[in-house]
Amino acid sequence: GPGCSYFRVVDYKTGRKDFDYCDVLNGIGLQMLLYLFALEEQGHALLGNNAHSAGVQYFSARAPLISVNGSLTPEEAAKERESAWKRKGLILSDEDVVHAMDHTDGFSRLCCRENKNGEITGDIADRDRFKMLKQYVFAFVGKLVDEVASGVVDPNPYTRGSGRNACSYCPYKPICHYTTVTGRRNYKTMTSQRFWDEIGKEACDHGGYRCGKPPLSYSRGGGSGGPESVRQRYFRQNQDSRNLPAEGF
Repeated sequence: GPGCSYFRVVDYKTGRKDFDYCDVLNGIGLQMLLYLFALEEQGHALLGNNAHSAGVQYFSARAPLISVNGSLTPEEAAKERESAWKRKGLILSDEDVVHAMDHTDGFSRLCCRENKNGEITGDIADRDRFKMLKQYVFAFVGKLVDEVASGVVDPNPYTRGSGRNACSYCPYKPICHYTTVTGRRNYKTMTSQRFWDEIGKEACDHGGYRCGKPPLSYSRGGGSGGPESVRQRYFRQNQDSRNLPAEGF
């Protein structure tokens, strides 16, 4: 709307890095989203009071090598390289915002495209989904912090098919006896549709605003006489400082 500004977070990588829905859902790829949502919540001094998330992207800092048959003109080579140099991420599905971020035909610098009907497709999400994702990320990180503060240090490695194993290059393998871990996490590739279904299910199961359920209300003392958790403190402070309902997981 009028007076609004939008920002995105870009993570430049020297190697290959994709925006992976499975990693995000399971808490392995939250770094860039955490930056994005932290800025949206607490970055007013830098961004002003009416700044909104426009998305996140990984971008390779190295120009890709391209293989061709025969020779190419400099213009053809540049076009091939630009096509291979696509950024990976998640972008707000607002036509004006997308066009403001990339003026090129076909959005060559973004993780989305425009089809022949003028519709924007690709790795995009509307404002409701970004709001739901922010709640999920903060709740997930809060859960991790609570576990660390509680002294939870049990070995809990993960694998991702045969190509990704968290223990492959870990120097602490002899200490945690990773081969004897029962119930080892084994993640599988996930489509964007399944990802959003899972995020939506989490919101519904925990009082999400899209499901017609009342939002969670955290007491200052944790609700059960115990210490206030990181998640409770975040949502309580968010409610106190901005007069918002304490929505969360």
